[in-house]
Amino acid sequence: MYEEVIKIIDASGLPGTFFSAHRHDEGLDIVPPLLEAVRTRGDEAIREFAKKFDRADPYPFEIAPDVLKEAEENLRKDDSVLYDALCLSRDLALKFAGRQRESFIDFEEELSPGLITGQKIIPVERAGLYVPAGRYPLLSTVIMCAAPAKAAGVKDVILCTPPAPRPDNGAPGEKSRAYADANILAAASLCGIARVYAIGGAQAIAAMAYGTETVPRANVIVGPGNKYVTAAKKLIFGEAGIDLLAGPTEVMIIADNTANPAWVAADMFAQAEHDSDAQAVLITADRVFAEKVRTEIGKIVSRLSDDAAARKSFARNGWIILVKDLQEAPQIANRKCPEHLELALDPGPARDTLEKAVHNYGSVFIGHRAAEVLGDYAAGLNHTLPTSGSAAFTGGLSVRHFLKTVTSLRTKESVSSDDDLAGWEASMKAAERIALAEGLTGHALAAAKRLGEKN
Repeated sequence: MYEEVIKIIDASGLPGTFFSAHRHDEGLDIVPPLLEAVRTRGDEAIREFAKKFDRADPYPFEIAPDVLKEAEENLRKDDSVLYDALCLSRDLALKFAGRQRESFIDFEEELSPGLITGQKIIPVERAGLYVPAGRYPLLSTVIMCAAPAKAAGVKDVILCTPPAPRPDNGAPGEKSRAYADANILAAASLCGIARVYAIGGAQAIAAMAYGTETVPRANVIVGPGNKYVTAAKKLIFGEAGIDLLAGPTEVMIIADNTANPAWVAADMFAQAEHDSDAQAVLITADRVFAEKVRTEIGKIVSRLSDDAAARKSFARNGWIILVKDLQEAPQIANRKCPEHLELALDPGPARDTLEKAVHNYGSVFIGHRAAEVLGDYAAGLNHTLPTSGSAAFTGGLSVRHFLKTVTSLRTKESVSSDDDLAGWEASMKAAERIALAEGLTGHALAAAKRLGEKN
């Protein structure tokens, strides 16, 4: 017998806490003084925190361009399969992000006679990327953050990642040169990022938000991180733009008995292994299928240590939810707003109906072969997605985070008749009346002056 590590529950018995959002206030008492220290003392504070939290003292923080290129070349020679996989991931991500960029268009239109409005889509000047490197150095995140920034047309892209010892402690005279995870450096190089800084944690977010003696200030800061990084991003918003506040990762799978139980269990494990707060959920109307999936999960868990993150995740947060009919599933999904949503059903009316009914998710994966792991690594989609219910109001990281939509207004300069300014005049009169209603006489005067001297 395998462990029954995950709960099976009828949908009617789901606790209200299942739908509760994960709060992002953890670490807020620690982070503000850290941010203020970096804002006021710059590099000095970053070195202080590097010694305290990373047990490192790289200075200067910037990793030399030749080191980045060397890391890329070493990866290409030592692990060509991984190198080629990263290149494929990069190329697909750039292609998808490029198509996203094409959907943002400049336009100008005469809304009414004499009143000409428009918009322009302009990339920010500098983007700051953060790539964590704890238990799992997320080299794929380099691609996911860099691709939309590059496709948006951002001219200056910088990256911060935690410091790491140089191989063999570095050659004589090089021990103090900044270094970081070699695969992250290789990924940065093959993505065309020339400026990488060995700075980790909340202090990296502060450095990019405020700027220091060596780290330039960024207009937008993106990338995942631990609770301190998330708290820092929340607090610096306004100094710079951010992508989103990432909580524990989530997957929800809606499946029937046409799905492969082992595939479903593997997809749930893929999320659960991130950390003990991750959540993997299956919704099905078939109890026999539910038991098969639980058995498959038990097989996986039986090979894990007692303190494995996935084991804790399944026990604390994992659910197999039984519904009377799969048509109930969208109600649960739309209320839960999962980061990843899989529809593991054969093609047909049932799957089509579910696809049309769900609308709150970060990314949806349709069909048995559309594994969520593809979205994580090599399908063009971005894997930085909304969690903790935020899919109700936002999507994942994309080109739009690096673009500004600015608007313009102009009027006709030469007119042949009053009809050419009819729209302008109507809007000016409306503006004057609304301004008077608000008690803003200066606004009303600005309108009245032009109306009185329109010719």
